[in-house]
Amino acid sequence: MDRIRNVGFTFAINFLVGYVLGRALRDRDTGVRAGVALGTVGAVASWRLAERFGADAVEPAAEPIEIEIEE
Repeated sequence: MDRIRNVGFTFAINFLVGYVLGRALRDRDTGVRAGVALGTVGAVASWRLAERFGADAVEPAAEPIEIEIEE
């Protein structure tokens, strides 16, 4: 999944959670505000952490060790 799609998916899930919680506690406007706030925080965190957990970002820590076996 590419970075933009991952951020959009994260925003949508976090918005839904924030909206449901805000709506349950108060009213529709509170749900929308809570959803936007939680969605934005989640999207920013997802954008920042996307590089860290990408498959291309993994590099070996050191050179591989070669062991010679004599027969």
